[in-house]
Amino acid sequence: RVQVPVYVDTEANLGGLAELRAGAARGSRSALFVRVGYSIGGSLLIGGSPYRGHGGRAGEIGHVCLDPRGPLCACGNRGCLEAITGGPALLELFRDDPGIQRLRDLLLRAEAGDPGAIRAIADAGRSIGKAAATVVTLFDPELIVIGGELAEAGELLLAPLRHSLENSA
Repeated sequence: RVQVPVYVDTEANLGGLAELRAGAARGSRSALFVRVGYSIGGSLLIGGSPYRGHGGRAGEIGHVCLDPRGPLCACGNRGCLEAITGGPALLELFRDDPGIQRLRDLLLRAEAGDPGAIRAIADAGRSIGKAAATVVTLFDPELIVIGGELAEAGELLLAPLRHSLENSA
């Protein structure tokens, strides 16, 4: 009806495809796209398209286990990256602060210099870097692209992420 191609896939795979076609991954032969926000997803990008794997779950970095005794994840496992650094986990750190109800509130507080908000975002970056290191060790992508709402924190997220990645891979 719309006379254009329509794709149905995960948000991370479609974000990765957009990065391949018009964004930071344009021209790369392999990349990892990590979408960080309310949830955490990932996409392995190989040869111009997302690699889905046998069961369609390849690249789901949000479910890399960082702490086997960690918080229960929606997937049923414990200590997944998403359970530790996804939006609900970050907002739970500020449950008694009525000024932080959404990730946007957390980002604005960090931008204004709030040390607790800055620390929460930096810790999230370190955890994402550690999980990304696992993927890098197995996949060795040409580049990693970080997207999603939490990526708007810029270097507050990316500097600790890079440091953790470099120390772990």
